[in-house]
Amino acid sequence: MKRDERNRILRDHFAEVLRTLGQELVPEDAIIADAFLNAEQHVTELDLKERIARPHIDLSHIRRTLRMLCELGIAQRIHLDGVTYYEHLHLDSHHDHLICVRCGRIIEFLDEDVEMGQRRICSEHGFTPLMHKLEIRGVCQACAAKIPATRSLASCLRGERVVIEDILGGQGIKHRLLALGLVPGTEVTLMSGNGPVTLEVRGSRIALGRNEAAKIIVKCPADAVGKAQGEHDGQDVG
Repeated sequence: MKRDERNRILRDHFAEVLRTLGQELVPEDAIIADAFLNAEQHVTELDLKERIARPHIDLSHIRRTLRMLCELGIAQRIHLDGVTYYEHLHLDSHHDHLICVRCGRIIEFLDEDVEMGQRRICSEHGFTPLMHKLEIRGVCQACAAKIPATRSLASCLRGERVVIEDILGGQGIKHRLLALGLVPGTEVTLMSGNGPVTLEVRGSRIALGRNEAAKIIVKCPADAVGKAQGEHDGQDVG
């Protein structure tokens, strides 16, 4: 089914359900619904306001219409770092998401092996699935290419795996960090960066102040650098 036809059917369903609830699809609701259904990417309330560009349609009206679309199963919300995005919810299709935690880009994907694996796991546990949502959070290729070769540990993101390159500062802080096992060449994983910086180091957890973390210079592991370089080299040039 073509997108325009599907959008028309969804908007007709929207109007029909509202009528059964004793409500009317006012012109503003129709404009907002059309703008949302015609958006190919995930959108925020502000994105829709810019698309609509009608002074008399404000954010409160957009928020109300999007809430109704979600309640009626035409849209669904996705929350990312305090920002709410909306996407189409089609009954005849399913997809999962790759979410870049740096720029907020959301990439839709569908992998039949993943779907089969999830069905197999449900079957093994005697579990009847009703719906599911898979989100993989990480760094997109464009953002990864902008990451400096070396940077402070304090600038890393939760889940990042890095290798200690150097420790800055006086002898006191160097001795303390070295005593914790944070020597150059050590691979660490950032477990939390909100407040104290918590690291996983050789199976143990270490908590540092942000000032201490800022003194530790790190780089990406060699295997991650090689993989990123291989993906870059394999791109088509248009």
